[in-house]
Amino acid sequence: MRIEKLSRLRGPLVLTTLCLIPLALWARAVPLDSRFSGDFATLTSIAVLLAYAGTAAFALNLVLGARLRPVETLLGGLDRMYKTHRVLGQAAFCLLLGHVVLILAGRATISTDVALDLLQPGAGRTVFTGVLAFAGMTLAIVLTLFVRLGHEVFVYVQRTFGLVFLVATYHVFTTAGAKEDSQALNLYLAGLATLGIAAWLYRSLLGNLLVRRRRYEVVGVNRLDDSVTEIMMEPVGKPLSFLPGQFVFVNFRSLALRAQFHPLDVSLRRRTLSIRAGEIANQFHPFSITSAPGEPTLRITVKAVGDYTRALRTLEQGAEAVVEGPYGSFSDRNVANARQIWMAGGIGVTPFLSMARSLDGSGREIDFYYCVEHEPEAHFLDELREIARSNDDFRVVLVARDTDGFLTAERVAREHEDLLSADVLICGPPAMIDNLRSQLGTLGVRDERIHAEEFGFAKLGRTSAVGA
Repeated sequence: MRIEKLSRLRGPLVLTTLCLIPLALWARAVPLDSRFSGDFATLTSIAVLLAYAGTAAFALNLVLGARLRPVETLLGGLDRMYKTHRVLGQAAFCLLLGHVVLILAGRATISTDVALDLLQPGAGRTVFTGVLAFAGMTLAIVLTLFVRLGHEVFVYVQRTFGLVFLVATYHVFTTAGAKEDSQALNLYLAGLATLGIAAWLYRSLLGNLLVRRRRYEVVGVNRLDDSVTEIMMEPVGKPLSFLPGQFVFVNFRSLALRAQFHPLDVSLRRRTLSIRAGEIANQFHPFSITSAPGEPTLRITVKAVGDYTRALRTLEQGAEAVVEGPYGSFSDRNVANARQIWMAGGIGVTPFLSMARSLDGSGREIDFYYCVEHEPEAHFLDELREIARSNDDFRVVLVARDTDGFLTAERVAREHEDLLSADVLICGPPAMIDNLRSQLGTLGVRDERIHAEEFGFAKLGRTSAVGA
């Protein structure tokens, strides 16, 4: 279990080390005594250190936003990668904010006017581009974290971070600091900056040309109730290979969607800003795969939680689907323990559908708790029970809140004495995951045995992180 913990920490440790390397190179370049002699020198030196670490974090965050497979593997799945992405983006902003504040504070030791002059165009192109870059980053951060944006606007705001970084790199490499401090430092920062810009170009500007995607055709749209829709697609060419439980990003090219999303249709409903650009031809949304690997038909199940997912209920047969992926590590195949307990909340059943449909009699013993508000909302329940009837090691338990209350770890422990030796897989609303994780931990289930995926990411595609 200690190895699993180290594996989870490996990615963040690598990123932290890469952000700290510029500080070590800076410290080796010139004796530190001269850098911290007096208030002005001390404040300026600390500000420079924050700038180097912030620039490194910004560049690495653009790399995380590119959804590169090796990076996903390093961080243990796309869901963890985007959580790291968000934290790293916030860290980059705080570091660069500290840089600005301390630079101004250092100049203020001379005079307030000298400090304020740095914010004016008269300070010179190099300094003023730094001011513009930080202002652009601040605006994008505020819009991303504190304004409820529609998905399309959110994606476009995220893409502006690459432009902001280009302006910031001009400031960094035309300032005397890195060049004069150390050639190794200069080369290191240039390498990270190049990597970040290349990742941004790969994902945001050249994605249609460089990112590997597969084409499918919609062959069926099954409306399960007023909000849940199952979409079936068949490949046009080579089908996608995936593990049960993974998800894909899908863009539908549809006449029905085009009719609903008119060019430059601005909506302020529900206090959410949305700008619709035609049929949103380049917007990809994440959905869990519900079909089993090897099936000829690729299936996803969508709950209407926004304008786009509601519009998918009108999707017509014959519409084109462009599929990117697969992504994610939430799968029973990635859990070595054969004894597993699955817990799904509402539409969080989707990754478990793929897992249940692909059970191969390999000896896994599984108890599946399917939690819904009301029993009629338990879609695919009959199919799951049929799978259980044909597989003695797979058992399905329906938990309807209106009759049974919320699922608790205490109930699971009463019903399964071997809970502490089982691995638990949970997918559902964040509150459900947090509550069950806490309850399981209280009962003694080690964190390494709890595997969770928030369906808020896999269904909504909101990452709220710099540089997506």
